[in-house]
Amino acid sequence: MRTRFFMIGMLFCIHPFYSYADTLQQAMKIVSKQHPMLQMAEKNIESARGNLTEQSSYAYNPELSLEPQRRRLNAGGTSNDYYITLSQGIELGGKQGLREQSAQAALNASSQNREATQQRLLIEASRAYITLYFAGQLYDLRTQQSNVLDKVSHAVARQLELGESSQLDANLAQSAYGSALNAATIAKQLLTKSTQRYLVALGKVSDSNMTALELPELSLNWQPPTDAYNVALESRPDFLVLQSKLDQSNAQADLASATRIPDVTFNAMVAREAGEQLVLLGLTIPFPVLNSHKGAYRAALAEKERVNMGLSWSKQQLRYEVQSAIDNHHNAIQALSNMIRSDMQKNAESTITLAQKSYNAGELDLEALVIHINQGLNAQITALEMIKQAWMARIRLAEVLGHPEYILKGTQT
Repeated sequence: MRTRFFMIGMLFCIHPFYSYADTLQQAMKIVSKQHPMLQMAEKNIESARGNLTEQSSYAYNPELSLEPQRRRLNAGGTSNDYYITLSQGIELGGKQGLREQSAQAALNASSQNREATQQRLLIEASRAYITLYFAGQLYDLRTQQSNVLDKVSHAVARQLELGESSQLDANLAQSAYGSALNAATIAKQLLTKSTQRYLVALGKVSDSNMTALELPELSLNWQPPTDAYNVALESRPDFLVLQSKLDQSNAQADLASATRIPDVTFNAMVAREAGEQLVLLGLTIPFPVLNSHKGAYRAALAEKERVNMGLSWSKQQLRYEVQSAIDNHHNAIQALSNMIRSDMQKNAESTITLAQKSYNAGELDLEALVIHINQGLNAQITALEMIKQAWMARIRLAEVLGHPEYILKGTQT
């Protein structure tokens, strides 16, 4: 009956870790064009353009008033009078230009925020893709493990019926199969969650067109740019957004200061009263007694300082993030290189095959066979995890440097 286990090694053969496909690249193209978050970002840009048009206009429209009047004169008779008044508010302190500067900075921030959103979506889609790919690989391994141990359990049960095995061996085989089945169930749940997250990352609601995922091979020789910090500082659109918000807060502070200068209103009147023609000129000057706008000015200054401090702190954090991402990427690639040189995957498959042969030759008992099967499987899972971590480190590095194209730049066909 032991000869029935000759398929153990074959059942643990999985798809190659590195097989070229442009599926990941296609996923990145999809998310960069069709995701609803990008459409919302476009609407923000349209809104900012409309606000710029509004703020670029003069604050006051001319006002024309006409007041006809008919009255009785004390001396008798009537008089048809009229009053025509033209009023025009006049902005002082350069308020119109400052409003336009603020609105232009807001438009710049909206445009740059769209780029930041696109980069974030590309990174999230890449992470979701990698997570889903390796969740599928793990599920395949766990399923193969449960299938193998199921066959082992049935074979031992038949041996027990023939008196060629003990109840202890049967219990061991059944327990090993139960553990493997539970692990496969957990792997299936992880695969389902990963699929859902992947669809959300792509902005989709259905997986009807989803096909098998493949990955290119990560190049072990690819290196990030030497001036990584400056590259990140110049390429990260979220930092450009912060800079535009700082420009906007500067303009808002200047505008709040200019608001303390009251605007005036020029009035010109042409009238006819009791048969006499009148021409009047007037100037209305408000006095900031009850509301000097000092509170708005202080609030604008505080906001300006807050944004400036936020930008400075973000730059400090970026330096640490860049170095951490570079170190993490280097360590992950080095570990992957060591794994490849040690033939971990090949040795894991060999472990299972040799264990099967030794068991058939009577050199291993059932317990040792189960242990070697699980060890071989764990070694393959470890190899998968090392490859996954290398991909995640590459994605994190591309995220920190603001270059999503780095995800695929260091790959080989």
